[in-house]
Amino acid sequence: MRHGVTRLALLALVVLGGRATARADDLAEGRPLHGSLGIGGAFVLTGDTGDRNRYDLVADVEPWSRYGAIAAWRGFDSHHDGLAMAGLVFEAAASRPRLVVDLLAEVGADLDARAPLVGGGLRGTLTIVGPLGLAFESGAYLVIDGVADTRLQLQTNALVVVRW
Repeated sequence: MRHGVTRLALLALVVLGGRATARADDLAEGRPLHGSLGIGGAFVLTGDTGDRNRYDLVADVEPWSRYGAIAAWRGFDSHHDGLAMAGLVFEAAASRPRLVVDLLAEVGADLDARAPLVGGGLRGTLTIVGPLGLAFESGAYLVIDGVADTRLQLQTNALVVVRW
């Protein structure tokens, strides 16, 4: 039994040592400043107040790491002021420069209802030619507007992006 515990402890040290070395190499190399700017159409699934097709404008930047900031104007059109948001982005997976998967956490305001909101989502970006690509995003946003008017807005979008 003692030999099993000893082997398990040695295996854990090897794995942790290898992980520490890989992390040190990542830090020594440094990651470049990267991000994206995108515009496109949004499809509001719930909380649409009468119409579903709108627009999204999104910008994010990750300064030399997998973590960064995002600013977005979501779900706007000629009849709706939309949702103004800012938050955090985490690059969950990447096969640079072609494919990036980001997790998003956002806070902001519904500009029509003048109400705060919190939400988040998942975005996949596929670079097609040079810096140009497509991003597909799904998000859920809880608009906190009193007891009767609080709503969950689910939406998805397709954006044309410039990624660097």
